[in-house]
Amino acid sequence: MEHTTLPSTVAASTTELEQVRQALTLRYPNSKNVLGAQLGALIRRHLTYPELKGRFGGLKNFVTQYFPTEITWRGRKGLDDLYDVCFSGNESSVGAEVWQPVTPEPSSWLWSSVTNPSTSVQFAWSPSAGTLMRASVDVQIAEGLIAVHKLSKVDYHNIARNFIASVEGRDTSRYIQALDSSESTVEFGALIREDGLLPKWEEFRVDSAVRLFADRLGASGADAGAVNQWADLLRSSQRQARSERLQKTIALAPLPKPRRSLIRQDAQAGPLETLAVATKALEFLSEAELSELRLPLGSVMRAFRSLISVD
Repeated sequence: MEHTTLPSTVAASTTELEQVRQALTLRYPNSKNVLGAQLGALIRRHLTYPELKGRFGGLKNFVTQYFPTEITWRGRKGLDDLYDVCFSGNESSVGAEVWQPVTPEPSSWLWSSVTNPSTSVQFAWSPSAGTLMRASVDVQIAEGLIAVHKLSKVDYHNIARNFIASVEGRDTSRYIQALDSSESTVEFGALIREDGLLPKWEEFRVDSAVRLFADRLGASGADAGAVNQWADLLRSSQRQARSERLQKTIALAPLPKPRRSLIRQDAQAGPLETLAVATKALEFLSEAELSELRLPLGSVMRAFRSLISVD
């Protein structure tokens, strides 16, 4: 099996650090004795290449290098380290700082927070400041803010139904049955992929998600200029999030080198490289499957065929 080795000198990018900072601010505004395993897991979820040991020499080195004032090593509990994490200033100011402005720039954190129902973040519009605000889901809405609801599972089911209604020339009863048989849209997405509709569904889903959040932003008092700005930021964030997932998947979970018996090669083409096959196969997966690092056999075989048929 071939492995992709990540250079040990890859420093954290500005985007990665901003995403880590925002995630830590929401999860640990002021927390004592946080287990290193929990802290490291949260940080890794927001790194493009989540190799704390390989890139930085471990969690302790990472926090010392990038968050020396916010994260402090306190000692050990059994085999794990304990940290005090404070991203809210002094304790007396916690209540005033739990709601914070969202950085108005594209980031995979923004896309995930707005469109993933399971993320522990909520949004609100500040008419006085003219900006989008964020806080952890367990924080009460602050005075002067108007809630802007992120996408929910119900929203995604409605988006999927709208997509089914737009499909022509097919027996859509199969899609409806798949959608109604599960609380998630994963089964529905798998069926859409098998029928070759995944690219259309992905485009429809992203457009619908952006439009829905933009409409809610407008209903909360944001003017047209601000609505358009955040809609554009969401689209850019989606492209960035997808690109980062592709990079992470290729770096951490490359395909085994394909057996020669599975691949037809023409006279002019050279051997199909593992990385090329993996990259092409990922184009056939939904974002839900990418997050689970799954490579179904059907997608791999379609990738082989598409690579072989390229002129």
